[in-house]
Formats: sequence, structure tokens, C-alpha cells
Amino acid sequence: MESFAKKLRDLKSRRGLTAGELSEASGIPLGTLNKLLTGVIEEPKLATAKALAEALGTTLAAIIGEADDTPTADDERKLLLDYRAADEYGKALVRKVAEMESGRTADGNEAQDDRALRAQSSEDGAVITLPLYYSPVSAGPGAVLGGGEHETIDVRASYTTEQADFALRVSGNSMEPRFKSGDIVLVHQQSAVLFGELGIFIADGEGYFKRFMGDRLHSLNPEYPDIPLRRFDDFFCCGKVVGHMKKKS
Repeated sequence: MESFAKKLRDLKSRRGLTAGELSEASGIPLGTLNKLLTGVIEEPKLATAKALAEALGTTLAAIIGEADDTPTADDERKLLLDYRAADEYGKALVRKVAEMESGRTADGNEAQDDRALRAQSSEDGAVITLPLYYSPVSAGPGAVLGGGEHETIDVRASYTTEQADFALRVSGNSMEPRFKSGDIVLVHQQSAVLFGELGIFIADGEGYFKRFMGDRLHSLNPEYPDIPLRRFDDFFCCGKVVGHMKKKS
């Protein structure tokens, strides 16, 4: 029987998450998570397993039982019944998520080729060149993002920077204390993020840097309230934030 640690490592790898990102998304302390990943803790508490399953976008059975996380006919039937029972806003949200997911794999494959070329050229410890777009992304009230005008920046080659496709400058203080106005966030281009992940979003033409919480966007600064997605007519994801660079003093 496959161990819990092996299943957890495989699911984490499939989702492209670091241990730190999974810890943040699930609320499980990094020290505890590392013990689960290495098998030091062989069996998790039920609440821990549930939190990890939710953060990984899978089922409790898939993460602790024999089953994999491939949807069954019963799963699909329940999804259909849940969709039919939802109101118009809920149905629209489900359709939008389905649209984003259908394009996520294609987007990822195109970007992967570019990242592979950059990684190959940086094996000797060189730098990676990324586009830094002039329009800042809002970490406060939404800021209208302009066109594709940008400069290029050189960053030290690392696992994190090799995941990035472009960079944006933060504007506002709603993501403090972790991200401050003027910091630069590194973004992996993709059309959807998992629950609890940090992302770049466009809503009614305005750009937001927030944590995705399913039906709302969440700020790290407790002074800012969550932003419900139902207030927007148009909403989509530009990418996942994979790292950041502090503003130079």
C-alpha cells in the first residue's frame, strides 16, 4: 500500500507547489508538513488530511485511501446536481472556472518551453531576463492595467525565478506586511490558481494582486475586507505569484 507521504509528495508535485506554498494554502505549519512529506509522521490527523486535500484540490479519499483523484461517475453526477441547484451567479462562476481550467494546460505547455530555454541558459549561474510591465498591479483598490509596455530586468537564476514568465510592480498596502508597495512580484502565467494561492487577476478591467478564496479575493492586510467576485461582470486570472523581490531602499 502506498504511504501517505508518497501520495502527498506526488499530489504536491502534480500541482506544482512548493512545501511553503502548500503550507500557506492549507494552514498546516511548515515543520509539520515537512514531517508528513518525509514520513516522520506516518498518519495525519483527520483535520490535517482534510486541509491538505482541500489545498491540493482533491478528495479526502484520494489523499488517505486507496483511490486516486480521478473523478468517478458518481463524482460527476454530484457535480451536475450541485450545478443545477445553484443560482445564476453560482452557475456563472462554475462555467468561468471550467473555462479557465480548459485553457490552463495549453497555457502551461507554451510557457514551459520558454522556461526550459531560460533554465538551460542559466545553468552556469547566470541571470534570467524577465519582462517587467510598467502598469503596476494593485494591492489596494483595483488599478486599471494598461497595455503591454514593459522594460526587462535581470534576476539571479533559481528554481523560483525559472518558474516566472513576467514581473509586475506592487501598488498599495493591502498585501502587507509580506508585500509592500514598490515590491516586484514574479508571476507564472496560467489561467487559474488553486484555492488559497496568490494570483494576479483582472476584474472588470482592473488588476488585483490577491489571495484566491473561491468566491472572493482576500487581502493579507486585515484592514482590507474581502472582495466578493459576484460584484464583477468579468473576471479572469492572469497567473500565479511564485515569488517577489523587495523594493530597494
